[in-house]
Amino acid sequence: MATTWVEFSFSDSEEIIDPVISLDGYVQLSTRSSMDSLNLKQFDVGAKASFELQMTQLEPEKCENCLYELEGKRITGTVVITELIDEQGRSGRIEADLNISHIEERDSDGFLLQEWFVFDWDAGASSFNQMIHVIHSSTPWSDEQASSSFLIDTTTGSESRTGPNLIKQEISESQELVRACLPDSFTCNGISNWDIEMNVNRGNIGESLVVQSPSGYSEISIPNNLEFSDSGFLGSWVNLSETDVPITSNCLVNPGNINSAGSWEIDGSGSGIISPLSSVLSSAGIPVLQIQIGLGVLTVLEGDTGTCSQYIADDSIAQILMFED
Repeated sequence: MATTWVEFSFSDSEEIIDPVISLDGYVQLSTRSSMDSLNLKQFDVGAKASFELQMTQLEPEKCENCLYELEGKRITGTVVITELIDEQGRSGRIEADLNISHIEERDSDGFLLQEWFVFDWDAGASSFNQMIHVIHSSTPWSDEQASSSFLIDTTTGSESRTGPNLIKQEISESQELVRACLPDSFTCNGISNWDIEMNVNRGNIGESLVVQSPSGYSEISIPNNLEFSDSGFLGSWVNLSETDVPITSNCLVNPGNINSAGSWEIDGSGSGIISPLSSVLSSAGIPVLQIQIGLGVLTVLEGDTGTCSQYIADDSIAQILMFED
């Protein structure tokens, strides 16, 4: 079954809300997937990540293949991870610098055409970097409707549409408190015990930072007789069947010498929209990355300097390019 969009209708709000300027709080990493997402595979589940983050408005230069002006946000700050327990039972802590950039192109009606996402996690031996470029073939809602699509208003604030795993409360005109549970968390009850607690601070975000337009992709030739690669992050979300590796694939960054390559057809039965922690991010005014995967082909190249993935949808312009190092 191919991926489809469900269209919602929302009433427009006349209220003008100050932008988010900073976030502070903690995340209890109560699930294996939350630990692995920060490259903490060698530690037991249950570490605590405390953070202080600032928001900057970006003013990207126009890209060569864009029809409309670009806009974006950057989130920077420090994350301190404590209560780390390794396989030998030793405790430790990690101090990390976090830098997230999100740039998007929207049409004159505010609908999303394409977006770029860069996640830079500088944490010593646990450091990693991810880059994602998503070209959308269609979009279910505009920027103004996005928050309403994930949250519903209640008498005490806002809650997630997917269940009572998130509550947002207004503390003052310039501050909100967000409490949430991680997906599949067994320790979070959504009443007295939460995985996530953060203060969302609003105010004058200041002048925009002018940045270069996102870089394009390059075509990489794939050598013959390589080992078959793993399907990676994108492949973990869908049902795959192996197919012949093409002679070329597109990469956001040159991965160096290619050591392995793989290609798969996506049958569509497990396709859908990947939007990790969408309710939490939307409630905090953080850009929500939505990855829509349907029928198509996924190709992954593993090189000396990183791994690049390319998803090409059948019968549409939709593409996803991802690079990890």
